[in-house]
Amino acid sequence: ASFARDSSSRLHWGAATMVDMGSKTKAMRERTKQTVRTPPKCMKIRKTTLRSALISGLKAQSGRKDIEIEEVAEVAKETMDSIPLEERAGYPLKFPKGAVDPKAWMTQGGKKIIVDFKRHYWLPDDWGQGVKTTNPTAHSTGTAGGTYTVIVSPGGQVFYHRGPAEEYAGYKFDKEVGFNGQIRCAELQAKQAVQLARASIKDVASHDQPKYIGVDSDESFFKLLSKEERMCVPSVDDLHFGVISARRAANVAGIADIFMVQSQCVDAGITPTWYVDESSLEDYRKLGLNAVVGGKLTPARNKALCDARRMGKACVQLSDDISAWEYRHGQMAKSRDDDSVNAAWKAAKQFILSPVTAARFMLAKMRAAPGDQKPQLGGVYMLRSCARTFASDEISRKHFCLGDFFVVDNSTVRFDDKMTLKEDYDFTCAHIREHGSVMRFNRMTLNVKHYANLGGACTNRDSKGQEERKNIDILNSKWPGCFMPNPKRKNEVILRWKGCTEDHDQTAAGKAKMRVSDVRSATLKKDGVKKSLLKHVHAFVKASAKRHAKRPTLNAQAAALTKAGVKKYFWKPVARPKASTIKDLKKLKDQQGEVEAKIYPLPEVGHVRRLLRQWWNYVLVV
Repeated sequence: ASFARDSSSRLHWGAATMVDMGSKTKAMRERTKQTVRTPPKCMKIRKTTLRSALISGLKAQSGRKDIEIEEVAEVAKETMDSIPLEERAGYPLKFPKGAVDPKAWMTQGGKKIIVDFKRHYWLPDDWGQGVKTTNPTAHSTGTAGGTYTVIVSPGGQVFYHRGPAEEYAGYKFDKEVGFNGQIRCAELQAKQAVQLARASIKDVASHDQPKYIGVDSDESFFKLLSKEERMCVPSVDDLHFGVISARRAANVAGIADIFMVQSQCVDAGITPTWYVDESSLEDYRKLGLNAVVGGKLTPARNKALCDARRMGKACVQLSDDISAWEYRHGQMAKSRDDDSVNAAWKAAKQFILSPVTAARFMLAKMRAAPGDQKPQLGGVYMLRSCARTFASDEISRKHFCLGDFFVVDNSTVRFDDKMTLKEDYDFTCAHIREHGSVMRFNRMTLNVKHYANLGGACTNRDSKGQEERKNIDILNSKWPGCFMPNPKRKNEVILRWKGCTEDHDQTAAGKAKMRVSDVRSATLKKDGVKKSLLKHVHAFVKASAKRHAKRPTLNAQAAALTKAGVKKYFWKPVARPKASTIKDLKKLKDQQGEVEAKIYPLPEVGHVRRLLRQWWNYVLVV
């Protein structure tokens, strides 16, 4: 896993000289201080984090003053240093008689070779991969470079390219030859991703970091439960764990995610059932998983629910790309502003949970809920950070439960097979209607890839968002008045159950429903337009909208041209739009915000601003 780098936040620190283009290269070579690129404030863990830390460390140790060194987070450095050579992807899988120990890998020039965290997909099992430092050359630019990736034979011979290595070995290196190495690489990356995620949660960045960061004990976490709730904690055998997955076992990145979830389940003492698509079943079983055919997304979810009910167990469903479960417990924020909620979130105690502990905690809360009608669905907060929830209650009873991890106790509600996306929104609404409420744990969050992941439900999405809009239409038809368009995310919605009191979700929904005229007023005020002129602006926009409404439609124009004898191919620009376009326009009219956006088109505001500026300039001149 590596940290995302924002190109806009890359800062090059060091002694730089203002030179013309002709002497730029020479000046860069003459630098006396190393260039260090600092990491952005907000970092995301990705699969190359540990390797980035390794490269950065080697460059720093080389002592070269002419290369650029990317500074990585302390948590990545400490995690990288704690991982032994044997648990790195570049370490050979097997050692023939007389093989050289990777600790003694050296180049002919005496350069030390360090075992890499990556591995070429074609590398044989008895070969290794490492990284070494380089010397400056005549064509060095003074910034990039400094390290080189090499492959090492069992006898210790070092090769820089695949071709000469194949000639030395006497056979061709390909995907089949390197398959075992890729499986092991995926397993190691999975373990390392889990450790990095946990280290980032604990904010561990000191030399006191343990070699292995485990989960918090059940005993310490269950202290958050009341006496009545602790009596309702289920045993592990009362839970059926199902992982919903598809088309992820065919590539290394997907296999790493699979092992990431599987290892956390096995460490917690359970063996989950993987519900996969039929075409990928054998690929999953080759990895040693307990895989069954589940079909597409919603049929697979329903099969897991039915299997759990048949066994008399509660059903726990989880996605196949979760690297960590986190819970934050602390005092509520004093106010709803960002500074207050962020301070409360930072001061809260952090718990790293196993999937089993998280599910048992949720189910205990659900079964101990007051009243005769108990919630049958429990879920987690939908964002990576739960800071905003510190302005409201720890548990919500009528809010969206994310499909990446949820618990169903004893419910007959099933997923709608017509839905290919956003099925968890519909599932939440069905439970609220059937059982009166759900239980969303606002302080429990996940580390999940979501949209960036390959395979699974993400393959149902299309670049134009048509599939998303189709499922949103289904939601609006089944649950009228319960969904608002998300103001910050395209083709996303916010669930607002009727009669629900306002909280952090409702605030976002309110912003989505804000009248366009209010938005226009706020924008003009921000630009310095006086309040006395705003009513004239609104009047101008309304008049402009009426003028546009009186204009003949495209169909009327087409009919007039036909009556006048103009050939059809000449009036193609004014022909009737496509049926899909008309359908999309009709959908937009069902939402109040979109209707007002059509009545008061925002683009007119820019025109009004220009008129006002021209008028003001005229006044100044006069």
